[in-house]
Amino acid sequence: MKGAAAGMLGAGALGTGLVSLAGCASENAAGSSGTVTASAIAPGYGGDVEVELTVDTGSGSVKNASIEGKFETPNRGGRAIAVMQQEMIDSESIQVDTVAGATFTSSAIQDASTTAYNDAMGASGSMEVKMAPGEYTGKAKGYWQIWDLPVTITVNETSILKIETPTDRFEHGETEVILQSVKDLLFPRIIESQSIAVDAVAGATSSSNAVKSAIKQALQEALVAGGSNAAAVSKFQVAPEKSEVGITEEIDVDVLVVGMGTGGIAAMKSACESIQQLNGGGRVSLLGIDRAGKYGGKSALTHEGCAVNPPEYQAVKNGGEPFVDAEAFKGIWKQFTTTDGEQMAKEELIDLYFEESGRTIDWLYDMGWIFGDMGKTNPFTKGLTSYNVALTSNADVGTYEDRRAVLDTYYKQMLAEIAAQGGKYLLETEGYEFLTDDSKVVGVKARNRATGKEYVISAKAVIMNTGGFSANPDMVDALLDERWRGERKRIGTDQDTGLMVQAALDIGAGTYNIGMSPNIMHVSTDHWLHQYPINFYDDVLDGRTGRYKSWTLNNIPLACGISANVVAVNKEGKRYMDEAKYESFADDQDHESWPCFASGNYYYSIVSDDVLQEIATEGFNKIYKWEGYCAQGDIPADMPVPEVYEGLGYAIEEGMAWKGDSIADLAGQIGIDVDVLEATVAEYNKLCKAGEDTAFGKDPQYLTEFTCGPYYAIQIFNTSFSTCGGLDVDTDIRVLKDDHETPISGLYAIGADSMGVLLNPNRNYVGFGGVAQGWLWTSGRLAGANAARYINDEYGGFTYVSPALVDVEAQSSAR
Repeated sequence: MKGAAAGMLGAGALGTGLVSLAGCASENAAGSSGTVTASAIAPGYGGDVEVELTVDTGSGSVKNASIEGKFETPNRGGRAIAVMQQEMIDSESIQVDTVAGATFTSSAIQDASTTAYNDAMGASGSMEVKMAPGEYTGKAKGYWQIWDLPVTITVNETSILKIETPTDRFEHGETEVILQSVKDLLFPRIIESQSIAVDAVAGATSSSNAVKSAIKQALQEALVAGGSNAAAVSKFQVAPEKSEVGITEEIDVDVLVVGMGTGGIAAMKSACESIQQLNGGGRVSLLGIDRAGKYGGKSALTHEGCAVNPPEYQAVKNGGEPFVDAEAFKGIWKQFTTTDGEQMAKEELIDLYFEESGRTIDWLYDMGWIFGDMGKTNPFTKGLTSYNVALTSNADVGTYEDRRAVLDTYYKQMLAEIAAQGGKYLLETEGYEFLTDDSKVVGVKARNRATGKEYVISAKAVIMNTGGFSANPDMVDALLDERWRGERKRIGTDQDTGLMVQAALDIGAGTYNIGMSPNIMHVSTDHWLHQYPINFYDDVLDGRTGRYKSWTLNNIPLACGISANVVAVNKEGKRYMDEAKYESFADDQDHESWPCFASGNYYYSIVSDDVLQEIATEGFNKIYKWEGYCAQGDIPADMPVPEVYEGLGYAIEEGMAWKGDSIADLAGQIGIDVDVLEATVAEYNKLCKAGEDTAFGKDPQYLTEFTCGPYYAIQIFNTSFSTCGGLDVDTDIRVLKDDHETPISGLYAIGADSMGVLLNPNRNYVGFGGVAQGWLWTSGRLAGANAARYINDEYGGFTYVSPALVDVEAQSSAR
């Protein structure tokens, strides 16, 4: 539902400069005891991890350990912090095992504890750095946690001279366009500072951390080869100070775009074209900024945009015939967004989408964008409404990784054309506060996350494209309806911190459907097991990774959780969906797509020994659809898996599953009312005996009666792409005040920052797919053009941008 602006949350600190890993040490007040307390900080997965040790310098034993990492993921990094802290205390040593599934946090704890221990013992200053010159290679797993990323360094006796990674996609596992940002930004910084404690590249955290872990291994090898102690690697773990802290630059532009995902780049391009139409073809005053170290955003990793009958494209590709019955489709959409006779979306925005989304496809097509095969009819819309950049999955040759590479060339082309007309952009630069003049937005305050430099950017119009706020747990818990709150897993680059959404709320912006569920299309366990090897099919490419498809028994917990013959229950212990269709598109508006979403941030899959015996002897042959993004490949369907019990045992040890001798026992372990869960299983068994699922319509082949224990519960997280609800906007894409009528002059919001105007807060996203991307493209194009017109009308024209590179009078004479 639409509602007034939320209360103040405060932007909070954006991060401070990392302190040296050398940390500090101080003698215990009772100096005669021979104990010294020392602390050190190392960069973890999400931020700093600090370790404080109290060490008996006589015996070398650790008397106390305290570890903090408030920016680490609670279930994964938080588990590593708790486990490793207790093991250090129990063993009186820093030599403890890392925690599976929390590689980066564990590594940070190891690094910081080593530095703190050496400081306490007075050893850090005396360690000599002497490496054997040459090339050394380390390896670490990055985002997918499937393939090693090899990193080769060239060193002399004291310094890193060169860093290299393979260029062949099949020799590493990282998303290529993301790894490129690491090469472009992280490699030079490591070499310049001679430190692997530099900040990860925003938007490429996993790849950055993998590179740093691999370099650490290579450095240790080089140190040992040169006769030094491997612990001298701490000399390369001193974080440099941010180089521009305390410096503020003022910038004046006509149009500022905050967030350079696909929609932001579209807004920049559209604004550039519109300004030139209005200023007689002159150069433009236009700036884009993005907090990530690359442009393209999360939308660079996805593919499908929904649009309605692009006139030019359908003339070329469909003989001029419509791809879909637009009026019938619009009726389906508006029925989907209606609850109990009340329209929950803004009809005028749906109408705008139907008018303009096709024109957006034509606009992109005219710029040279290629779209994939259009041959697959959407059962929901009864027509062709999905436009896949470059290629269509399961219809065209190629993978998502190929598509990402092609899309990156489109970005480069658009940005080059913008730059040719005077436009500019800044990466690793995060907006966090609006500048206002009475009721107008007149700019943004921003900060370079790598250097600490502050910017005061004055702008006549600002276009927000920051992707919502799903990566901000505080905002999620404050703004979403209660049933959707709580820590959940996310897909993508986690740049949607919500700072600019909060900044808009702080100046009185209204919201629309902001409390609805995030966009749920995938599921995951808390983390992956790491006990089993990863294997590969030698004849099948995985569509999402672009590499040979993998399979591993590390997927046992997830595979059990998504098997169609389990019982999925919500937090109250009630069955709530057809388990076979947990993440499938619905065929019509009367059914829910990805019905798993309705439980909130997680649900439990209840498994009996009946199910496990079948898996052990016959395999995971009851999985209707494998999860694509949140698994390490799959498990062959007809391969018996006697290890299923062992794998679930590991999951129990790692806090992802629970085991009970009875349903009552299991209910008590997961905190669900015993009577409710017992009743749920009893009712399910009745359906199994009858051979018909009259509750949710599950295919009878998946109805396995629960007759014997033990019983297991696996926690399955609903995994989001983004938040769906956001700011309220009008048909000019202008942000409205909390009266939902008055525009905030000079402020526009596109993509996930305003997508709620098209949706139903009582349902999951939409059932026909591609709306997030389609709205991003279309609202970006419209906002850019509308911002240009607003500036022309409100300010009487545009800033003159000279083509001269220097402001010095020049004279020339003919020869």
